Amino acid sequence: MRKFVFILFAVLLISGLIGYFYFDKKFTPPQNQLNVSDHQDTIPIKWVSSQDSKYAALLLPVKLDGITDTFYLQFDLGAHSTLFHEEALQSIIQKHPFLNSRIENENDPFKFKLGEIPVFIPKVKRINYGKPINWTPSATNIIGTLGSDILEHKVVVFDFKQHIIRFCNSFPKDIAEETIQDFEFKKRKVMLNGKINDDDTQFYYDSGSSAFELITDKKQWENLSLEGAVEQTYQANSWGKPLEVHNISSNAIIKFGKEEISLNKVTYIEGTSVVQNLLMYFSGMGGMIGNKLFIDKTLVLDARNQKFAVF
Repeated sequence: MRKFVFILFAVLLISGLIGYFYFDKKFTPPQNQLNVSDHQDTIPIKWVSSQDSKYAALLLPVKLDGITDTFYLQFDLGAHSTLFHEEALQSIIQKHPFLNSRIENENDPFKFKLGEIPVFIPKVKRINYGKPINWTPSATNIIGTLGSDILEHKVVVFDFKQHIIRFCNSFPKDIAEETIQDFEFKKRKVMLNGKINDDDTQFYYDSGSSAFELITDKKQWENLSLEGAVEQTYQANSWGKPLEVHNISSNAIIKFGKEEISLNKVTYIEGTSVVQNLLMYFSGMGGMIGNKLFIDKTLVLDARNQKFAVF
């Protein structure tokens, strides 16, 4: 019996270690490839709407070096690295062949401007996703994702009240000191410490989950739902994968420092991967928050010093 217990304990220990190293490796981002200038700028947000939300995606305008057209990157802090859509790049190359060498050749870096902030990447990270360019002047062409790697270069001020984002080199001096809080920036994930109804909670902030206030598991969803509220369900997708979204009204209060935010809707999603579910479970996070929670607020993230503010 003792031998059996010892073997069982050894198997569980080894399985736990293998699981830890697997997830640690899987979610460790590659080296930051962005080279970002010291320029600072304020950039208008372009919102993409859907039938379910006015704030389905947060886009920022960009210019590619040598091309006059304006394109857009989705600002998605759920992506640890900035990447570009293969379909869009191939479409641009067809019209501007000189761009091809900049994508393929590390000696001729790929350059773009985020507002007036020059950025270059020695090797473009691409994903087989997206659409060809619509060259109609009024079209909104999304060519990729601006990821959380930008946070290692800039302090970012999300002024959702004014629908602008400021990229700064230091924490703004006009922000009241008592509003400044610590947060965790590990593996390029923004983990904000706060409270739900006075319960200490760590939230994963994902600006790519723009249309949602709080995404959590089904049990927490049930706990935070307003009594008698009617569930709303609809279909969505993430990188082409179908998902079923469940929304319900809530009257919970989320707090960051002294700032209180009323939670109007709480969400759980069916169709996420086993890996994503295990990541949420083992990380201890209380849920994922999107831009909609802050839509009439300002959020400041200083990842280099792991400080944030909400007001």
